[in-house]
Amino acid sequence: MSKLKLKIVIVGAGNVAWHLAKELQKNDQEILQIYNRSVGSAISLARRLKCDFTSSVDDLNKEADLYILAVTDSAISEVSKSLMLNNKLIVHTSGAIEKDCIEHERSGVFYPLQTFSKEKSLNFKNIPFCIEATKSEDYNTLMRLATLLSPIVYNINSHQRKVLHVAAVFACNFSNFMYMMADDILQKEQIPLEILQPLIKETASKIKKLKPKEVQTGPAVRRDKSTIDAHLNYLEKGAHFDIYKILTETILDKNKDEL
Repeated sequence: MSKLKLKIVIVGAGNVAWHLAKELQKNDQEILQIYNRSVGSAISLARRLKCDFTSSVDDLNKEADLYILAVTDSAISEVSKSLMLNNKLIVHTSGAIEKDCIEHERSGVFYPLQTFSKEKSLNFKNIPFCIEATKSEDYNTLMRLATLLSPIVYNINSHQRKVLHVAAVFACNFSNFMYMMADDILQKEQIPLEILQPLIKETASKIKKLKPKEVQTGPAVRRDKSTIDAHLNYLEKGAHFDIYKILTETILDKNKDEL
């Protein structure tokens, strides 16, 4: 099998586009153009990649093999409809949106399961990719492309991907929000967040070998009412109090059958 070499147009210039375009180029894929409605963002990414850019759909390069829509979920359908392309493979990178949101004959999904920030570098070899396509030959192309970037590639349909995305929100976005709340609490007492980092790392590392349920600890699991009450008294009323109370009651409920 010959080495994969695709001509690619990236639609979007946000966090996902920023990282994905760079990694594709690093793996010998040709980025022809960045298309983004905000010309400033398009120029910034195009300069980094040393490729063409446009903010007008009329100037979209129509010679690419693959068009990757790395745009917000709410924009995928509208943007895909605006692309006047015939017999071209168009994919999106969303975890929550169905493949058929792209109303073209050749559609697909190229979903990297990771949180992306422009300022934080990533090792793509550790990022799972979820692949889906309307046509089998396009699926094979996306599979080959994904395996260039990462050894962790899954055949995931739209329903499975939506469920996966829900789970990812709990595991990533909600967890990070808990870190934000912890930081709020610590800042009031002038305690640095860094003091929690070893605890956070150890908690995350445990689920590599054990189920999360098996490693759950804390006053709610122990049904330590005095400690729970002391925490609630400190937090008083407000968002921190409400979330602590809801999570504690949920953990108590999930563990009641094991007592």
